[in-house]
Amino acid sequence: MTSTPTAGAPKPAPPGRRDGGITLSALRTFVAVAEAGSVSRAAEAIGVSQPSVSIQLAGLEEACGVLLMRRKPAVALTEAGRDLFVRARLIISRLEEFEDSVNALRGLRRGRLSVGLSAPHWAMPLIASFLAAHETLAIVTSLGNTATLLDDIARCRIDVGVMTLLGPDPQFACSRIAAPRLALCVRGDHPLAGRAGVRPAELMGERFVLREEGSMTRRVLEAAFAAEGLAVPAAMVLGSREALKEAVAAGLGVAGLFDDELGADPRLRTVPLVGDLPASGVYAVALRESLEIPAVRAFIDHAAGFSLPAVEPGRSPRGSARTAAASRAGPSRGRR
Repeated sequence: MTSTPTAGAPKPAPPGRRDGGITLSALRTFVAVAEAGSVSRAAEAIGVSQPSVSIQLAGLEEACGVLLMRRKPAVALTEAGRDLFVRARLIISRLEEFEDSVNALRGLRRGRLSVGLSAPHWAMPLIASFLAAHETLAIVTSLGNTATLLDDIARCRIDVGVMTLLGPDPQFACSRIAAPRLALCVRGDHPLAGRAGVRPAELMGERFVLREEGSMTRRVLEAAFAAEGLAVPAAMVLGSREALKEAVAAGLGVAGLFDDELGADPRLRTVPLVGDLPASGVYAVALRESLEIPAVRAFIDHAAGFSLPAVEPGRSPRGSARTAAASRAGPSRGRR
């Protein structure tokens, strides 16, 4: 004889569901959508239908009692969503740690870290060194300038960033990797090419090729001129370091460039800028809350002890580590 549930008695939770309606499946779906930035891409990534993803998200938001992400015009985490995303990542990472122990017996590899970078000549050797110690992790990279990378970290679009800052940002966990200094980049046949140093006041007759707004290179250059009551005489604005160097080589003007960024380009020279330049450094940066995720903590700790042999001004760090890491690079957008 089948018994009838007592009126008003709580219904038993479905298998895999905890009180409150939050499931690991819903958390994985939420994280997948936040990382993919699209319901359709998330559905493809985790191998389910789009309606299933939407139902999972709606159920999770109902269980949490808050809106976690806006769907239109594009998927974007709310403030509550960003807070819960970090915690969801932590829960999933703990589960993946257990799964890693099991999968290691089968020779499987798991784990993923997204790294945004504005200084690839430092980031790539750092990533190569990190992967040598953490072979089971997969690294996904993207390029951006300092402003976009900080925003991406704050919005949980990437796990960590390697970028130039004027100093450690108290809102983030920061490990300094290097301390480059801004210099003037000129063609090899420019009259200033052989100078031991030059002040901003001596450059008012020059045409400057500038980086875009949000670039730390531009910010430090403008601060150096402002310290002497001057404005940079701009002629052109470009969105990448490579375009800037090509413009200088083509004779379109001179540019500000950190002294570790020139590389082995025989067409160009760097001349030290003399004056009141803001201190700057290349840092590995992450949300403080994300340090509870083992892969993020490991990367920031690794960066704190990372170093390369000293290089001559005007030459980028080079070596097999840089080449090995470069082969792992992913999508790009922008620069330092």
